[in-house]
Amino acid sequence: MAVVTGVRGGIGRATVARLVDDGFEVVAHSREAVADLPLGVVPLSGDLSDPATATHLKESVSRVDLLVNNAASQVVAPLDALVASSWADMMAASFLSAVHLTSALRPLMPPGASVVNVSSIEASSAFPNHAHYAAAKAALESFTRSAALEWASAGIRVNAVAPGLVDRPGLAEDWPEGWDWWARTCPLGRPIHPTEVADAISFLATATGISGVVLPVDGGWSASARLA
Repeated sequence: MAVVTGVRGGIGRATVARLVDDGFEVVAHSREAVADLPLGVVPLSGDLSDPATATHLKESVSRVDLLVNNAASQVVAPLDALVASSWADMMAASFLSAVHLTSALRPLMPPGASVVNVSSIEASSAFPNHAHYAAAKAALESFTRSAALEWASAGIRVNAVAPGLVDRPGLAEDWPEGWDWWARTCPLGRPIHPTEVADAISFLATATGISGVVLPVDGGWSASARLA
């Protein structure tokens, strides 16, 4: 059984479809109900920043072989405009949601189970107006390493993927300056497709010798000089 959160967005939907193709039974979770999921996928909804939602989800499954923590907030704001509640809300949605759910489902994970957290290149590279989001993703990566260390003796692997700019319908039209900048600075010359992130998640789910890593899925952006 695989549990995937944040399935309203492109990465979540692509991951659900990929894991179904991989032969997993899938529980797909989102803050609000999502329609048009693949046949056989079990939909659940709720606010994972509330620990009670994680407990409720736990009661809906009996075994978890793969957990993909993809839920996050995409709210952006200048650093000077962030107040205490801005930081708290972002940490709850983009970091603590993963902690709550992983901790709740941990007793249901047999040896060989895997957790894949969806981070971002922003965890290690600063972008304007994304300070609280970047901090939450950096915390998620630290949690990934700590969980990989502490749960290794139980045969549980914990990894993360760090996507770069992820394509979606209309992105080039909605944000032409960002699209053009990424195309100039990314060695592959284009944004990442959600299915490419899903491919990386699928790989980490079955790569039995890999734990505690953050795998960039960014077309080489984080490895380049970005001189353009």
